[in-house]
Amino acid sequence: MAESKKVLYVISAVLLLSFSLGFAFEFGGGGPMVLYFPGGSLLSLKYINVPILDFSDFQSGVFAIGGYGYGGLPGKMSSGGYGFAGESEITKDGAKYKLEISGGYGGGYSNISFGPIGLIAGLGFGSFDIALSRKVNEDNTSLTDLKNGTLEGYIGANISYLSISGSLALALKISNFAELQAGAMVFAGYSIDGWQVNGKQLTGIIQNDYKFLLNYALYGGIGFGF
Repeated sequence: MAESKKVLYVISAVLLLSFSLGFAFEFGGGGPMVLYFPGGSLLSLKYINVPILDFSDFQSGVFAIGGYGYGGLPGKMSSGGYGFAGESEITKDGAKYKLEISGGYGGGYSNISFGPIGLIAGLGFGSFDIALSRKVNEDNTSLTDLKNGTLEGYIGANISYLSISGSLALALKISNFAELQAGAMVFAGYSIDGWQVNGKQLTGIIQNDYKFLLNYALYGGIGFGF
């Protein structure tokens, strides 16, 4: 995954947080959150939940860090968004592999309050990105390695999905300025280009098997407002 894309997600999360701090929770909120993408396959269906080229080794799942923010008028739909990025590494047959997941969404939210407890439902549109890479040339860190193209690094493939997301969460107001959220998200998407290597299609696979995304995550976060 390109570092610039990671930076973009982080900047988006910070901007959302900064924007949301100007609202009370009656008008909106925002803050950091942690997402967990379980490993394996949902309902034992192939290519469902993190379609990573038949890699079944990331059974421990992936944790991602992100941020969210939303704002609006009391009793009305709110608008906002969230972004996240995370990675997991494994060693298989002596080789190190890294799986990266990231995404960014904007959309609408509805908050039904029952005193200090709220039920928040959301629908968003954005992108969901997955990258799978292998570490090569470990400990080759010299200038000569750089010139010879044998420098330590990761080589891999990535896929991007146009995606929609749905979320449902419980929010507990712990003060006039803070609330806790816990919930689940579902992601569905379609990839136009499929798995890519430096902008070229990855060969040796049936690309259509990976064009559709169905993924889910559990998340928790803390929001701030005043």
